[in-house]
Amino acid sequence: MVHIEGDRLNPVASISSCKVCRGRAPLCGVVDFNKNCEERRGHFLPLAAIPIYYHRCDDCGLVFTHAFDRWSKHAFARHIYNAAYADVDPDYIATRPAANAPAIANIAARGDRLKCLDYGGGNGQLAALLRERGVDAHSWDPMGQAGTEPSSDSFDLVTAFEVLEHTPEPRVTVANALSKLRPQGVMLFTTLTIDTLPPRAMDHWYIAPRNGHITIHTCRSLDTLFEAFGYRVQHLDPNTHLALREVPDWLS
Repeated sequence: MVHIEGDRLNPVASISSCKVCRGRAPLCGVVDFNKNCEERRGHFLPLAAIPIYYHRCDDCGLVFTHAFDRWSKHAFARHIYNAAYADVDPDYIATRPAANAPAIANIAARGDRLKCLDYGGGNGQLAALLRERGVDAHSWDPMGQAGTEPSSDSFDLVTAFEVLEHTPEPRVTVANALSKLRPQGVMLFTTLTIDTLPPRAMDHWYIAPRNGHITIHTCRSLDTLFEAFGYRVQHLDPNTHLALREVPDWLS
């Protein structure tokens, strides 16, 4: 946001440091806080008159904002993950967990008593559906206000559906998620990679602060991010990714 003091214009920093690779990240654009993913389906919210500035890394392509870097869990719960969140992400309550459960159950069935964690699981619906299918499934959300954090080195499979775009600290979040894996464990996660932005970059539907979409990845930024922790990423499609050190016997 530009502040006018006397006869001087004091803008936000035009150049930042990438949150993944530490590369040079100039300003990319600005959107209103109420920009949301459902605009592509015609659901527009009134302008909040709160500008959210995004940077884009010249090296790995990460698009990110500093606007939420100092927010508490309470602030996120009050302003983003509140009762109106379902209006901007109607699939998160039941549709997305129901769609993901069969595929995860099929993966879990390939091993012997695999233990699974749905990281960033929100209401825990996916884990509940998996338990109905006989999977030893658990849920934990770092943005939750309650619940005990699972122990490290405890899970064969960690899932994270639509999580990585929500964190203002990608390195911290990925380190925390990977710490839950056993040595031969794998992490299956979804986040839409945008390797090529449109000319009007901020028009892309996935760049949506009202949804909490504050860190937008490319394939390269994900590769760089996970490589720092000794993992490689297989990009199954632009939205679905698998992180692993080596292919475990149950997945080969």
